[in-house]
Amino acid sequence: MHVQLVPFGPEALELFLRIEQPASADDPPEGEEYRTIGQFYAAIEAGLRALCDKLGEDAVFTGDPKRQVGAFHLRGGGGEVIAVHDLKTASAALAEIVEQGEGAARTDVWDGDRDVFHPEREEVAHYYRFQELRLGRRYRTGDTPASGPTGEEIEVDFDGVLPMRPNPRTADYPEGSPVRVAQEEFNQTYSLLLYQLEQAFTGEPGQLKDAVGTMFGLRKQAVALMKMPSGDGTTTAGPTFEYVPPERRN
Repeated sequence: MHVQLVPFGPEALELFLRIEQPASADDPPEGEEYRTIGQFYAAIEAGLRALCDKLGEDAVFTGDPKRQVGAFHLRGGGGEVIAVHDLKTASAALAEIVEQGEGAARTDVWDGDRDVFHPEREEVAHYYRFQELRLGRRYRTGDTPASGPTGEEIEVDFDGVLPMRPNPRTADYPEGSPVRVAQEEFNQTYSLLLYQLEQAFTGEPGQLKDAVGTMFGLRKQAVALMKMPSGDGTTTAGPTFEYVPPERRN
């Protein structure tokens, strides 16, 4: 699958739906050539189980528990933060990921959690959230994947979306030009974020708080770029998400 960087709209929604497409109950785990993300995660779990059967859990889960990201490090987000220290918790963490994307038990539109912003509601899984936006209607209690959403209407103002040029690249603009400078600054922040996330998930969980702050800064830079004219008289510029190696970072 080729993932295009495009403005929010029908094309982007179709891409998101393809990425979050739930696996069928009879789809086998697939580490390669998988059709759904769920099959890939199932392959990871199958691999962990095979290793534990062969080597024993104590030989597979050997890391220092203090290096795990826990609920203390990530507050206010959706879902449950599960520190992994054995096969049971690894399986639970994988199930949480799949349910947030595809829905619980592959037959439900809900992911098993409460809505972060509306605690009185159940949280809709990512795939079905995109369905709500595409179909212009919310899911409500009793709705299923087969029924589709039957709740209140959602108004989506596609005309209000900033007209970003698809798949922007820094190479599209001369060196030193305002757009390119802004894109390069964005890429510096983006690469810093990747570094902070890597550190957080490889032994320094406290870095996660810094990473969340960097995410907000990255959003501000992205919005500013999408308001800058691209120069063609029709579209605006946009973030390029180009990786900057450590030796080239400011």
